[in-house]
Amino acid sequence: KLRRWEAQLAVALAAEPGSEQALMRYETTLLLHPEPDTSQTPAAISARRAAVTATWERARESRSAKAVLAEKFLQNRDFFRHGAMLPFYWARRRRIRKLVPRSILEHDALRETYFAIEQVGPLVDNFAFHGAAGVPLSTSVGLADIAFLYMQLADELLDELAVAAGGHDAAGKIVSAVYRDDTAKRPLSDFTLLDLRRQGIDPDTHITKFRLPLSTLFERLDELATVIDTLLANADQEVVHATHLFLHHCFQTYLDEVELCEAAPDRRADRLPLRSAAWHFYRKNNMVMMLWLDLRARLLGLVPSEHADVIRRWGYLLAAFQIFDDLKDIALDLGKQPSYPLQIAANDFPSEFVWLERRFGMQRTPVTRGEVLEVNLQASRTVRQCMQWSRLIALANFDNALLYAWDQRWRKSWTQRRRSFNPVGAAAAGIRAHAVDRLVRALFATREHDMRSAVDDEQLAFALDATAYDGSWQIYLALFPNIRAMYRFATLRMWMTAEEKARAARRLLRRYPRARANALVGLADADVDHQITRDGLEAFSELIEV
Repeated sequence: KLRRWEAQLAVALAAEPGSEQALMRYETTLLLHPEPDTSQTPAAISARRAAVTATWERARESRSAKAVLAEKFLQNRDFFRHGAMLPFYWARRRRIRKLVPRSILEHDALRETYFAIEQVGPLVDNFAFHGAAGVPLSTSVGLADIAFLYMQLADELLDELAVAAGGHDAAGKIVSAVYRDDTAKRPLSDFTLLDLRRQGIDPDTHITKFRLPLSTLFERLDELATVIDTLLANADQEVVHATHLFLHHCFQTYLDEVELCEAAPDRRADRLPLRSAAWHFYRKNNMVMMLWLDLRARLLGLVPSEHADVIRRWGYLLAAFQIFDDLKDIALDLGKQPSYPLQIAANDFPSEFVWLERRFGMQRTPVTRGEVLEVNLQASRTVRQCMQWSRLIALANFDNALLYAWDQRWRKSWTQRRRSFNPVGAAAAGIRAHAVDRLVRALFATREHDMRSAVDDEQLAFALDATAYDGSWQIYLALFPNIRAMYRFATLRMWMTAEEKARAARRLLRRYPRARANALVGLADADVDHQITRDGLEAFSELIEV
C-alpha cells in the first residue's frame, strides 16, 4: 500500500512544481520498504542508496533563502513556545506521575524507562503538533505515556519469554494460544503466569534484563494494565479503540517476529536480508509510532487526520532510532530476532558477522561504552551502512526539530562516550590522548590495514566519527575559525555529508603535523607482527598527506 500510494502521488504531481520531491519520496520508499523477494544485489542497493541520498542532499542545499528563513522562523517559534510552556509541562508531568504505580517509580531501571517516555510527550505536543492543543493543563495524555510504557515492558517480557522458552517459536506458540485479535478489549488480558507454568517455564527463577524475575515483571505489567483500564473506563469510545488498537498492533509485531524466525534459515531472523524484514520494521517502528501519535492527538483534543503528514514524518523518527538501538543490542539480538546491524553484517559483510558472533555470542547485555569503539573498528562497514540508512530516513523525512533530536540520540547512543546511554562497562584503557593519533589508527583499522589504495571521503568521515567518540575539542580547534563547521559538528554531525567530515579530518591532520608524524611512527612501533614495513608506512603517510 505504501509503495502504491507514493507511486500514485509521484504520477499525480508529475507536471506540478515540486514534483521532483514526490519522485524522490517514491524512490526512497522503494529503498526503505522493498519487496521481500527483490533480487537486487547488495552492491546495487548500496549504489542506489548513495544516489538517492545525494539527491536529497542536493535538494536541501538548493533550497531558496526564503524557504530556509521560513523554516527557521517556525523552528524558533516552536522553541520559544516550548520554553514558555515548560512550567506547565513540568506541572502536568508531576500530576501524571501520580497515576504511575509506585512499584514502577521505585525501581531504577523501570523508572528510567518511564522517564525517557515522559520526556517525549512535551516534544511531540510542541514540535509535532505545534502547540495546537493550547496550554498543557489536562493530564489526559498520561494515558498515552502509560500505554507506551506498557508496550515497552510487554515487549521486554515477550523477549524474555522467548529466552526462557528456548526460542521465539516456543514463545510464539504460548502467546498465540491466548491472544485474541479483538480490539474491543486489551490484548492478552487473560494471559496469566499459570499459562507459563503449564509450559514448564518457572517465571520466578528467570531473571530479566531489568534485574527482576519474570514473574515480578509480569506483576508490574498487571499494575499498569489496571491503570490503563481505569483511565479508559470514562474515556470516549474513539480513545478506547485507539488505545486498544495501539496495544494490539504492538503485540502483533511480536507475532511478526515469530513468523520471521520460522521462515528464516536455521530459524535465525538475524541472518535474513534486510529486505525480507523491511515490512516488519515498518510495522514495528513507523506504525507503532503513528498509532501512538494518533492516540496522543485524540487525547489532546485534536483530529489526527488534520496532522497526517506530521504523524507520518514522526513515524520515521522511531525507525531511525531503531537502527542505533539495534547497534546497542547486538548481543541481545544475536540469533534471536531481526536486527539492522546483524542482518547487514550477515548478508553484506560475513567476516564482520563472524567477528560479532565471536565477540558477543556469549553476552546478554547491551554494548558498553568501551565496546562501541571496538565495534566501530572491527565492524566498520556494518556500522557505516547503519548510519547511511539512518541518514537516508532523516534526509527524506525530518524537519529541523527532528534533525536535532535524531542527532542528539545518535550521540547519546553511539557517537559520543561522554554521558552515553550505554552501560559504562569496564574502565577505558589505552585511549590515545590526541585526536590525530585516534584518527590515524581508526582509519588504518577500518581500511583493514590497507596502506596503499586511495583513501576516500567515506573512510575519512567514518574515521573522524570514531575519533570524536572519545573527545572532539582538538577537532573544534582544527575547524576554528569556521564557526558554522564547528556548530554543525557539535550539533548536527550525523547530518553532515561525507565530504564535509572528510574536509574536517584533513584540517585536523593539517593542524597537527607533528602529531600526525608521531601517530604514523607509533603505528609501526605498535605492530608486533611486523606487518607494517617502511615502504608501507611511507605509502600510508602519502595517502593522508593533505
